[in-house]
Order: sequence, then C-alpha cells, then structure tokens
Amino acid sequence: MIHQIKTNQKLVPYLCNEIEDYGIHVEVDENLTEEKYAVIKVDDFYNGLHLSAVPKSIDFLAAVDCECDAYLLYLLELKNVKNPKFLIIKDIHEKFQNTIDDFLTDRFGEIFLNDRYRYKDIKLYLISDAYSLQGKYKNFEQYKAVRDKIDKRDSLKIDCSLGGKIYKFKNKVVRIQYEFPPNPVIRRILT
Repeated sequence: MIHQIKTNQKLVPYLCNEIEDYGIHVEVDENLTEEKYAVIKVDDFYNGLHLSAVPKSIDFLAAVDCECDAYLLYLLELKNVKNPKFLIIKDIHEKFQNTIDDFLTDRFGEIFLNDRYRYKDIKLYLISDAYSLQGKYKNFEQYKAVRDKIDKRDSLKIDCSLGGKIYKFKNKVVRIQYEFPPNPVIRRILT
C-alpha cells in the first residue's frame, strides 16, 4: 500500500513527511522509517482539483505499514482554535465523511479498498489545542495532569458530540477521538 500511495501520480504532489497545520503538530514515532509510512495532505489534494465547490475534507491521512500486508490508517483533522466553542462538530463530521466516501472509497478505492490489504486499525482524530496548553509545561507529566483536569471538566461535551457519529470503512466501525497536541503519535502496531 505504501508503495502504491507513493507512486500514484495523483497523490505524489500531496505527499509530505511533516504533519503540521496552523501551528498544530502531530509527531511521527522516531522508530518509524519513511519506507514504512505515507502521509497525504488531503485538503491540499482537493484544493488542487480547482473545483468551483471544494468538498470539505480532513487535513491529513497517514498510512502505516504494520507488516504482512496489515496497515494502520490515521485520519487527522487539525484545528487551531482559541476556544472549544469554535470547534464546529457538524463541519468536522462532514470532513471525515467526505474523506471516507470520496477520497478513500471513490477516488482511491483501488488502494484503500484493495482486498490484498487488511487494516489492524483505523483511527480518526480531531487534534486541537483549544485550551492553549501546548508548550506551556516543562514535561509531559505536568501537561498530562492539566489535560486530565480538562478532560474531566468539559472535553466530555466535545467527546460526546464527536463520538455520536460512527463511520464504517472496510468492515471497521470507528468514531472520531479528540486529542490535544502532542498526541497522537503516528506509530506502528506489530502485535
């Protein structure tokens, strides 16, 4: 799959190694070599089509080779907002749905629906620093303590709103998860 993505002439202009958009950054596991993953800037792909009405789509898709024709897909929407009230859940749902229906299924189904490949997991993430926590703490433990307090207080509303819709792709049923940077880390699953 990784080879197919990296050699597809329609996708090559939109391949990247960094997952960053408007100051929100997602890390790639340092043990993951470039041969084992591919990252596509999905919204740039749609903007590059020069359509009169550009469909809403997620920011990034990362495919990770987990060996033996097994893969992990990350669908990532990065939002740099100053307050959670600016996270428009309806638009976020539409972005993920369009990406699954049009990008993964219709336009590039020969890659992503190929029966030769199986998915260990498919992860849908909304990553946002709506609470402005990134870079304010000396270590991850301090960050995690504050994040846990926020999780208990009001990210439950966001989690419930995002998780209220389920998506199905290649016999997997998935929901969008809300994460704060620096999570998630793009990595392999080998078991």
